[in-house]
Amino acid sequence: MKPRGVDFFCFTVSDIGKSADFYENTLGLTLSGWIGSGWVEFSVGDTPTVLALRATREDDAGNADHRGGAVALAVDDVRQAVEELRGQGVNVVLEPGEQATCHAAAIADPDGNLILLHRRKDGTAG
Repeated sequence: MKPRGVDFFCFTVSDIGKSADFYENTLGLTLSGWIGSGWVEFSVGDTPTVLALRATREDDAGNADHRGGAVALAVDDVRQAVEELRGQGVNVVLEPGEQATCHAAAIADPDGNLILLHRRKDGTAG
């Protein structure tokens, strides 16, 4: 696997509305859009890198793989990257799936930090 760049950083937040207001109105980031009621994205400068906020869910309790922050690494083929890493014994915490704007999966590093393997449908990265 060879990452092409960092597509987005994500923070899990307890009050997504309050946090979205902070990032938009206090920090001055440009709101890119909401995906449902539990995910919001902000543009970061003139790069395609995004800062995302994810609402805490009930299934997050006690699950270190889904609390705090995460980074999304841009890859050419999400399924291929997952299989390569699985073959090396890496913990796959979310199998590859398709969203409206991307394909993604998630793995955990040795400390349980979440790393998303990500491919934007428009082909951009970083």
